[in-house]
Amino acid sequence: MSSPDFHGEEITNPEQKRQVDEGIAAIEEQLAGTAADRLAQQLVPVVPDGGTLGQALTPKRVEKAAKVRDWLRIWAPGIAATVVFVFAVALFPIPGPLLVYGLAVVGFGWWHAAGRPAPADAARMVAYTTSDAATRVRGRIERLTQRRTVPRSEQE
Repeated sequence: MSSPDFHGEEITNPEQKRQVDEGIAAIEEQLAGTAADRLAQQLVPVVPDGGTLGQALTPKRVEKAAKVRDWLRIWAPGIAATVVFVFAVALFPIPGPLLVYGLAVVGFGWWHAAGRPAPADAARMVAYTTSDAATRVRGRIERLTQRRTVPRSEQE
């Protein structure tokens, strides 16, 4: 009864596993001989076999289908964004700003599929991106200021 599926967490620490087993054993002792225990003895685990179709499929095929499903689930944002963008560009005349926007959506889809950063990582990325953008803006302002301080005759 100390299956990780039973309580929603995986127990890897031997001390914690021992404590859980002791707790379950204490409960089992309290329930021994009660109506709940007799009812539990009558329960027979049902193993779903999937009927004729489930019996015809081998575990290898099911495992392969699960891997493909998981792969598609992970990469679906990037694939879907790319397919929609390619069809839109092929079927409609797309102006420049929408083309850039579409490329941004495709990039976001692939980034989301490949990275999926945690909130802390996302906040760190936003901070780094903001800092980089501020540095670029500061550099451009400094160059503009330097150009404006030079007399026009020297610029030409």
